Parts: sequence; C-alpha cells; structure tokens
Amino acid sequence: MSLGLKQAGFEIVRAYDAWPVAVANYNLNLGGDRAQVTDLGDILGIVPELLALAPDMIAGGPPCTDYSSAGRREEAENAKLTLAFAILVTTVRPTWFMMENVINAMKSETWAAARQVLMAAGYGLTESKVDASRYGVPQSRRRLIVVGRIGERDGFLASAIAAAAAPQPMTLRDLFGSSTPHAANISTTSEARRSIWSSHELGQTIWERPIGPHPDDVALIANGFVYSRPVRAGRGVRSIDEPFPTVTRTSHERPGPKYLSAPHLDDPIAASETAVLSTDQVSRIQGFPMWWEWKASSQRDVFQMIANAVPAPVAESIGRVVLDREGGKSAPDIQGGFLQWLVCRGRSRQSARNVKSLAGRARRLLGGKTFAVSALELATLEVVPEFQSMKRNPQSDLRQALRLLAEYQAEGDQRRKRPQVVAQPIEEEPRKAA
Repeated sequence: MSLGLKQAGFEIVRAYDAWPVAVANYNLNLGGDRAQVTDLGDILGIVPELLALAPDMIAGGPPCTDYSSAGRREEAENAKLTLAFAILVTTVRPTWFMMENVINAMKSETWAAARQVLMAAGYGLTESKVDASRYGVPQSRRRLIVVGRIGERDGFLASAIAAAAAPQPMTLRDLFGSSTPHAANISTTSEARRSIWSSHELGQTIWERPIGPHPDDVALIANGFVYSRPVRAGRGVRSIDEPFPTVTRTSHERPGPKYLSAPHLDDPIAASETAVLSTDQVSRIQGFPMWWEWKASSQRDVFQMIANAVPAPVAESIGRVVLDREGGKSAPDIQGGFLQWLVCRGRSRQSARNVKSLAGRARRLLGGKTFAVSALELATLEVVPEFQSMKRNPQSDLRQALRLLAEYQAEGDQRRKRPQVVAQPIEEEPRKAA
C-alpha cells in the first residue's frame, strides 16, 4: 500500500506492522527505517506519536483472517483491530483515511461498529468493492476499499473509483507477455543491497541496458496455463488469457494427489501439465515490481508477505483518485435518478437537464467536495471567488440547483433508513355458533 500511494504522489511519513519480518522487508525495499514494529492494538501507546505526525491521511489494512472465506469467519482478536483502526482515525482526525479488507468484512459486526465510530466523528464514507484485475494487476482479487473524508456525504468518491477501473480485466499474458521495461544492473559487493533497479528510480548517471524476458516468463507464455491451489472447491487450472485467482500463501504450490485424482471438470488441461510459477512471478502477480527483494528465513514467510499485501497498482489507482479530488480535479457524478425526480415534480425534461447540469457545475466550483450539511455547502459556495464574480441570476440558479439536489439526496437517505416491514396475513378467528 505504501509503494502504491508513493507512486500516486503521497509522501509516506511512517509505517507500522506487528510482524518484524514484514517491517524488515519494507525498510529493505523502500529505504531507511520508516517502518516500525508496532502493535496497533495498543491505542494509548500509538496515538501520541500519530498526533505528533499530524498526517493528512491514515491508510491501512486491518487483518482479514477473521472475515476471510478461507478462514472460520469467527470475529475474534484480529477483527478487533478493524475497530482499533477506526478509533485511531477518529482520535487523530486526518482529513482522509483509506482502509482495505476482504469483501466479507462489510457484513461483520465489527465493521458495523467501526462504521458507526467513523460516522459519529463526521467522516463521509465511500465503501467500494473493487476487482484488482481492473486496477493494474492480473488477479481477480475482490476487496473492500473504504475511503473516508471529514464532512463529506457517504458515497462521495464512488463514481470516481468506478471510473478509474479499466474496461477489461488484466490477464497474465498482459503482464508476462509484455516487453520488459528498461532496468539497470549495478554490481554490488553486499548481499544487503539490490543490484536491479528500474529506470525511473535511478538517481545517478550509469550505464543502462534493457533486460530481456526472463526464461520463466517465456516458459509460462509457451505453456499457456497455470495452476493455483483452490481455496474452496473450484477450478485449479487457469489460462494465461484470464486473471489469476486471488493470491494466497499457497498459490505457488503444485497440485497434490487429491486434486490430481479428482480435478475440476472445467480444467482445460491436466493440472500436472501447467507451468510452474516462481516466487518472483507470484510476487509480480500481486503487483510487486521486478526489483523488489524478499528476505526471510523461510519461503512460507515470503509467500505469507506476498499474500498479505495490498497490490501496489490498486493502492496507486485509489491514491490518484483521492489526490484528484483533494486538488479539485474531479467531482462526483450526479445520480441519474435526480433527473426523473425533477420531472416527477413538474419540471420539463429540458428544465430537469438544466438543473442537473447546474448542480454539476456547482460541485465543480466547490472543488468536487460534497457536504453532509446542505447549509454548509451553500455557505461554502458563497465564498468561492468564481461564484462571487458571477451576476445575480446565475448565482441564484446555482443555489437552487444545489438545494434541489440536497432535497433529492435527503429523501434517498430517509428511504434507506426507513425500517423494512414484512406484512403477514392475519388469520381470522373461527366464527362461533350461538
């Protein structure tokens, strides 16, 4: 997540993880000692440091094991760290926060409690289900991304996150069949220093040469199929012309006797005939760059770190969406239902389109920011220099458009809060004879 946000344009001031091995690999690859071994469940211990850092955004991925479809789905100690994340955010009060977790977390009691904490603190929330294959990695990894901003309406960033998705999923061929970017090979005398650097990282004038396709990649493309150990009963063999399944700690493992004796009916070829994925290839499927180095005492730890990660391209895509909104370069779409709502209240279709267009213009004048309180939205519009330079009638039209949009949204909010009543047939008592 840090790598992706850095590539999007963020400055990473500090990083935390409870696992020393993960912290060591972070610092090895991203430089310095920015990452620290910290138990984020110790809220009293970490809050003073976070307050001193005064971040503009807190980003994190609380443990997913208590929610994951691969686990028992019992909300225990790890689930509590989702609530701890919410408490840290609301105590430090950055303008923005970003959280990643598995889709099942949305249905959890812990996220319901965390959500209430964040909303009570004044954060508007956008809860998006994203498919990583649409955001830069060849992996059908579906995850919950929650982005919050103080003072916003819920769903304020949903249309922008959806618009950032690629029209087609990324495939394994897209990654391993493409030309390799230029990189530099710098001989080193220490095993602690990496020798392969991407060209955009180079901070000195050195000889640069392209590195050709790796033999493992050539073999993968030639074979055309890969095996991924199914988490549950599912297809194990995938074509390189589709995304890889969700990367897990066991994604690299070869098919065992149980699967070979009872393969999935939809497997296009025998699992034993598929290409063997290397550690480097699994790492790149998860979005790590070619120059990333893994240091651990066991391969199990390496694959656990890979599987735990938020793919950097996904974090970069969402990070760019956040920065564009922060800079006023984007604005939320006006819901299509607003047009029909106006028509149902007596406006002609042309008049309704004009109001919708004016509401969009008002939001752009506000830098794309939405407001949970309509009066604050109008008051903020009044002090925008471009609005102040307008004549009276255009100003009045923009105010009216925002009022109508706020009324439409309030009605929608009310409908969502309304309790659902299920009507039951009433059984009449049997008539009694005198």
